[in-house]
Amino acid sequence: MAVLNRQAAPPFQLSQNYNLTPPEVFQLPGEKKLFAYRGLQQDVAKLELIFSAGRWFETKSGVSHFTAQMLSKGTQRRNSFVVAQALESLGAHLEINAGFDVIEISLYALRKNLLTAVEILGEILNVPSFDGSELRLMKEIFVQNLRVNNEKTNVVASKEIRKAIFGEDHPYGGSIEEGDVSDISQDDLIPFFKNNFSLKASFLIGNLSDSEIQTIIQAIPHASLKTPARPGSKIHPGASHSIQKKDSVQTSIRLGRRCIQKSESTDYFDAVMFNHILGGYFGSRLMKNIREEKGLTYGIYSSMNHFLNESFWVIGAEVNQKNADAAVREIKNEIKRLQEEPVSANELDTAKNYFIGSWQSENATLFAVAEKMKSLYLWNQSDTHYTNLLNHIRSITPKQLQETANKFGNEEFFEVSVG
Repeated sequence: MAVLNRQAAPPFQLSQNYNLTPPEVFQLPGEKKLFAYRGLQQDVAKLELIFSAGRWFETKSGVSHFTAQMLSKGTQRRNSFVVAQALESLGAHLEINAGFDVIEISLYALRKNLLTAVEILGEILNVPSFDGSELRLMKEIFVQNLRVNNEKTNVVASKEIRKAIFGEDHPYGGSIEEGDVSDISQDDLIPFFKNNFSLKASFLIGNLSDSEIQTIIQAIPHASLKTPARPGSKIHPGASHSIQKKDSVQTSIRLGRRCIQKSESTDYFDAVMFNHILGGYFGSRLMKNIREEKGLTYGIYSSMNHFLNESFWVIGAEVNQKNADAAVREIKNEIKRLQEEPVSANELDTAKNYFIGSWQSENATLFAVAEKMKSLYLWNQSDTHYTNLLNHIRSITPKQLQETANKFGNEEFFEVSVG
C-alpha cells in the first residue's frame, strides 16, 4: 500500500469543463422569451425582467433613470408605503437598475410567496402612478448624493473619461447632472414609460412547477411591445484634460479609448487576454510595477467595458498628486514592454490559470450561471461563447500576445486626471 507524501502538494490539474447549465426556454407573447432555471434547492426565487429602456433610448438626460426608479414609488391603487409594506410582508425585495442600454427589474421572494409578489410587480408595471411628491423627494435625494459623489475624485474621473471618449452629448458619454435633474417632470416620465418600456427578455430562478411558470408568464406586462428604435448616435470625442480640486491630496488618473466590441472573434479573445495580463487581476503587470515595486498606488486596473453599441478600454488608479505623472509614464512603459518583449511561459501560465479558475469559481451557483447566460443573450452570442473563449485562452502563446499588444495597444489614449 502506497504511503501518501503529505509534505508535497498534489499535482495541479486545471479543469477543462467550461459548459454552463442551459436554461429551459418558455415562449412569451411578442416573440420574447423567459429563461428558467429550476434546479435551485433553496426555498427562494428570483424573477428578472429586462427592458430596452436604458439611457441609449433617452431624448432627455435622466428620463430613463427617474422613470425606472419611480416605478417602485406607488401605483394608481397603492402608495409607495403600501407597496413596500406588501412586498416586505411576503419576504420579497425589488431591485431596479437603470443602465446605459437596458433597465433590469429583479424581484426576489420566498418561493411560496413568489406568485403573490409577481402580482404586485405586475401592478407596478401596468399602472404606475409617477406621483409628483414622490418625484420631488427622489430628485432632492439624487441631487444630495450627486453633490457628495462629485467631491470624489474617482467618481468624477470615471465620468470625465467617458465624456472624453464619446462626447458629453452621446448616451455613453454623458452623465446626469443637477441641471438635468431640475428639468425632469412627470410629463417626461409617463410618455417615456409608455413608449419605451419594451420587454427584451426575462430570467427565472427557482424550483417552480409548469403551472406556476405559466401564471408568471401571464402576469408579465408589455411582452408584445416592439423594441423602440433610436437613430444612430454620433461620437464627438472630447480631449485629454485635468481638473484641479481644492485641498485634494489624491489624484485619480484614467487613460481610455474605444476598443473592440465583445464578439466571437479571435481578435476579441486575444484582447481579453492582453488586458488580463496588463491590468486585469492582482498579479498583473500594472499591479506588480506600479503598486508593489514603485509604491505609487494601492491599486490599479485595466478593463474592457462593453455597451450594446460600443466598447471602451480604461486604465485607472488613485495616486498621490505628486506621483500622477510618474504613474502615467509607468502605465505606458508596461504597454510598451508587452509590445517589445514576449511574456515568459511561467507568467503566461499563471495568468491563464487565474483567468480560467476565476471564471469557473464565479459560476458556482445558478444565480451566477443565469448572469452569464443573460450576457450571452444581450450580446447575441452563441451558447459556446465561453467554451471558445476559454479554450482560446488556454492555447494562446507569448508570440500571439505580443502581436496583440502591438495591434491593441498602439492607439492614442485620452488622459484624464482629477485631483
